[in-house]
Amino acid sequence: MKIEILKQAVMDSRDGITISDNCIDDNPLVFVNPAFERMTGYSFEEITNINCRYLQGGDRKQHELEIVHNAIKKGEYCLVTLRNYRKDGTMFWNELSISPIYDENGAVTNFIGIQKDVTPRMIIQQQLRDEHQSLEEMKIHFEQLAIKDGLTGIYNRRFFDTQLEIQCKIACRNGDSLTLAMIDVDHFKSYNDIYGHQAGDEALIRVADSLNKSFQRGSDFAARYGGEEFVILSNGMAKDQAALYVNSLCQGVRNLRIPHTASSTGYLTISIGFSVHTFGPLHPSNVLLVQADKALYLAKERGRDQSFSL
Repeated sequence: MKIEILKQAVMDSRDGITISDNCIDDNPLVFVNPAFERMTGYSFEEITNINCRYLQGGDRKQHELEIVHNAIKKGEYCLVTLRNYRKDGTMFWNELSISPIYDENGAVTNFIGIQKDVTPRMIIQQQLRDEHQSLEEMKIHFEQLAIKDGLTGIYNRRFFDTQLEIQCKIACRNGDSLTLAMIDVDHFKSYNDIYGHQAGDEALIRVADSLNKSFQRGSDFAARYGGEEFVILSNGMAKDQAALYVNSLCQGVRNLRIPHTASSTGYLTISIGFSVHTFGPLHPSNVLLVQADKALYLAKERGRDQSFSL
């Protein structure tokens, strides 16, 4: 009576149930229930007495198959989710659990497999992963908007203000030097008047790109300070090194050869005021800004297209 009840339960189960023979090479299936037939599209006669690897077709590069192989080899239980393929070629996600069956001597004679079609669940999980990834991408995008200049793509004033405070505190703690270069595009108002604001925007983008490619250290960065003004913050340079560096910035913009008829050189140029300061514990962070701003004013007074430091 109990055998009949068990048999009826297996035959009426909504889950696919299989039994394989571990005493025969290749562990072939010797029994499948009707639910397994419906799930796969194969009949009992087609799929018994052979190994069930046909369910993966050519899709054998699945890490879970190695887990199943090792479990059978060791006579252990395992639970995996596989990409399986029905007789008509359609793919479905199969949650497979296999359990060993022992004889009276403790040897594994068979494995019983329980198969569940979990395709709807996997589709929902994938959709949730995609949505989560999209949200993460949007989060990164908005974070970038918060710290990047919308026109030039380099850092903005907000990021610079935050980083200046941070870098000054680090420099104070370590006794390091910081170099701040304040950069102004020469005669930019007249450039806009002559060539138009779209050309002005394109010129700013090219200047920003030139400045952004000039860094000598990974911690250096450029930011758009406002309008046609830019700043560069760098650490660890002595004053003579900083002088060579900012002169190369001026030359880099000259090399762009952006025509500007109102300029004495015939091309767009920049003026730079820079300050190099070694910080102690009592030095305020705005000392760099004040000195660099004064130096920029003097660079313009001296004829532009040059750098100057107090």
